[in-house]
Amino acid sequence: MNRRIEKLFEYTKLLCFGRYVLTAPVDSRLAFGRDFPTLPNRANDIEKVMAADRAKILSADKTAEITYFGKGPAPDVWLMRSFKSVSAKKYGLESFDVYYVVGPHIFVGGNATAKSNNITADSILQYTVETAGNLRAREPDEVPTDEGLCHEYGFTRVDGTRGPALSQAGLHMAALPDVVFSVQSNQSQSTKGSNGYGLLKLINDRKRDAGSSYPRLTTLREGKKKVHGWDGEESLVREADGSHDFEWMFIGETGNVARPALLQAAMFTKVASDRVGAAAASSLDDEEAIALWDKLLEGLKFRVAVPGAPASAIAIK
Repeated sequence: MNRRIEKLFEYTKLLCFGRYVLTAPVDSRLAFGRDFPTLPNRANDIEKVMAADRAKILSADKTAEITYFGKGPAPDVWLMRSFKSVSAKKYGLESFDVYYVVGPHIFVGGNATAKSNNITADSILQYTVETAGNLRAREPDEVPTDEGLCHEYGFTRVDGTRGPALSQAGLHMAALPDVVFSVQSNQSQSTKGSNGYGLLKLINDRKRDAGSSYPRLTTLREGKKKVHGWDGEESLVREADGSHDFEWMFIGETGNVARPALLQAAMFTKVASDRVGAAAASSLDDEEAIALWDKLLEGLKFRVAVPGAPASAIAIK
């Protein structure tokens, strides 16, 4: 392994998001993508938050109606029910805004009744009570050892097959401020049509469509890349400005937790202000970038066992 990257990983920690963890240098942090919407450190402002949301609903449509405003169906849960418009009332589409006060934070959930999807007021309230009983606060570096989902500020205890299908996170390392490594997993996505194409086919299609306007890239490595039983494909390129653009993608099965419909990772260098290429230079040469990429992919695992996942894909046995 590359000596510089080896030194970077001399002291590591696990960082969790959704069902997954990354093994990262100790001075790393995660930026969460789609997650349980949270108002951090706003627990004492619950009444102000709800009042502002109520005002927003009523100002958005003059026919809107608040049907309930107050304590929810479980301890430390608040609830607002409403019809956002007269047509919503006509079709029985009642909205539920749920506020879970957990430790210093407010987690915000919600749903709406819909006969077509068999979503009733009772089913929403039942789910709310269940969620309230399973949701707790979590410090950024705490890695729970029970089944469930890590959120930026919390943890939901659920069995290995349940919970949101989409997880997204970006890893930032203090020692390499221009490098961003990100992961996205979506178990519910369709794999039909172009959604089922592998990374290399997608790249070749992009090249064909762009023709002579396709950017000039230096390919460092490209082809099959197996990660913990996920038979994916990767493309590692350096752009003309010296930035690295690394991609890996695995296409699994819709609804399969262990083999999600889409699992992909990406790494960019020369990043500043969330823009690739905006930094003065890449902090990594090609060899270091590839070594870091391999190390980070190796450290992408399920936090604890999920049904059907091989032992190599599980961080905490």
